[in-house]
Amino acid sequence: MDIVKGGLAAAALTLGTAGMVLVGSAESVASAQESPRAGVLVVATTGADRGSCRMQACATLGYALTQAGAGDRIVIEPGTYAEVGDANVVAPALTGLSITSAGGARNTVIDASGNATGLRIEASGVSVGGLTVENAKLEGILAEPPMSSWPATPASPPANLTGVTIAGNIVTGNDQAYDTKLPPTAACPSSLTDADDCGEGIHLLGVSRSRVIGNEVDHNVGGILVSDGGFGIAVGPAAHNLIAGNLSLDNAFDCGITLPGHDPFGVATSGPNTGQPQPAIAGVYDNIVIHNVSDGNGGAGLLDAAPYPGAASYDNVFAGNSASGNGNAGFTLHAHAPEQDVNGVSVVENRFGANNLLGDPDTGVTASTGIMLLSVAVPTSTVIAGNRVSDDVNGIAANDLVTVRGHNFFSDVTNPLVTYTPPAA
Repeated sequence: MDIVKGGLAAAALTLGTAGMVLVGSAESVASAQESPRAGVLVVATTGADRGSCRMQACATLGYALTQAGAGDRIVIEPGTYAEVGDANVVAPALTGLSITSAGGARNTVIDASGNATGLRIEASGVSVGGLTVENAKLEGILAEPPMSSWPATPASPPANLTGVTIAGNIVTGNDQAYDTKLPPTAACPSSLTDADDCGEGIHLLGVSRSRVIGNEVDHNVGGILVSDGGFGIAVGPAAHNLIAGNLSLDNAFDCGITLPGHDPFGVATSGPNTGQPQPAIAGVYDNIVIHNVSDGNGGAGLLDAAPYPGAASYDNVFAGNSASGNGNAGFTLHAHAPEQDVNGVSVVENRFGANNLLGDPDTGVTASTGIMLLSVAVPTSTVIAGNRVSDDVNGIAANDLVTVRGHNFFSDVTNPLVTYTPPAA
């Protein structure tokens, strides 16, 4: 547990630093608007899309992004801004770009109706804060390497972004392409990598050493997603990220915060290293999910999962979170195939109320459950310690391939620890 505690201390320090960065950004925005200066572009409802957006405001974020350079700051005045033609793309050359609002998220709205995403980030070192992003067909905010950099063959180098910060935003009512009349795996055919959920409200895809902090993510298909690829599509690792202090609420069809290994090269599936993780190539690992609230979602409150051979989501820490009223368990671990890795996941000092309200078809457990653990083919060891579970039939439910380590606290729980047999595949 010393490693876990060390990770939590580092996360707390990082979260505190992030808060100071956000305060500094707000002060800088205010001073930037007093007089135009190099490196600051302004967007306003009274602006016009001409010129550089430095001496006079432009009218749309999409146009401002065409005028910006690396390290610039785009300041958006209060108002509602309609995205047109999927124009809100932070291009790969715009490293270190900052996008902030002058009046806060509730007064600064990006309306992405009819567009794929509200904002797509394809550059490292980018920060986005103080916006409401709504009505996109897919993700509200998506950070991913440009598709031209995705590996074309198993021998190609992975793609990756680093140093992205998404903080203090409201991401609501996105995933509009999701078709509730279709089965989940086909419900969002317009999403390349996540056909079952449209990519959630905020999505880090092939992104490492980045932060998603203090956002409110609600009424999307799902909340916050951190992945390394999708449905057999390789992108690159999603590692060393901090997901902290977010509200993920009432995302009706998927999970609140999801860390699935989707890249098929996260674990070697052939050769002398079969079954071993390949962190330089792929995998979702060493991420910290701390002090979030994930309530009322259609899937799990918090999920760590690997769906098929080669997938990996391991050594992730879930700590100090709260999850209640979710369709699946408050925390869920799903490992569905051989030659995957979901070991080393730590679930510590969280609070779980009544969860698994819709039952879990993958485990066959229909009773309310705080923590659900499943591995159908690979022996898996997980730290579950110091959690407080209340108002459930089952506190912790695990099948016999999962080793649970740690002590927990239960209140109004019928079965603190139950071993179940999953249904035949």
